[in-house]
Amino acid sequence: MKKLFIIFISLVVLSSCTTTKEAKSSRAELRKEKKLLDQVLVKNAVESKRYIIKFDRIYFTHGGMIELIPRANFLVVDGEKAILNTAYMGRQFDIKPIAAINIHGRSEDYALTDNLSKGSYEIKMKVNNGRSATFDVFIRISKNGYCSASVSSIKIDYVTYNGYLVPIMDNTNTLPKEGNPI
Repeated sequence: MKKLFIIFISLVVLSSCTTTKEAKSSRAELRKEKKLLDQVLVKNAVESKRYIIKFDRIYFTHGGMIELIPRANFLVVDGEKAILNTAYMGRQFDIKPIAAINIHGRSEDYALTDNLSKGSYEIKMKVNNGRSATFDVFIRISKNGYCSASVSSIKIDYVTYNGYLVPIMDNTNTLPKEGNPI
């Protein structure tokens, strides 16, 4: 009886070990699939010019770093439209003090270069609001969505931001409006 009990317990332990191994391998496969899906979303967003970059940190030219709030510091590129809204601390070349960059304008001279060996993208563009404000923006985006952006202008010094990319989803599957057909 004792041998039968030991055999039964060893079978239970052995079966529990195999199910744990299968569960771990399925979780690893799910992580790989999610990572590949995220890479495809980043690629499609960059190539279609529909993304938001949320900035986490600001780096100064002469050293130093400040943590930022991502929901208040961002760059939006939606086709030809561009919005740059972020904090700024550094040297400035204007009479009025500059504490933030807030520009709603158009993305001009948009040049996308992809480095397939590294799996990254480089974007050079100018954000122009049609008046006197023009900012040169250089963005480097990794295949996972992490990015660094450099912003410069005539009125401010060169400054670098780190953040992550969020794709803008299409709203093409909206329902038609219901109304009187007459």
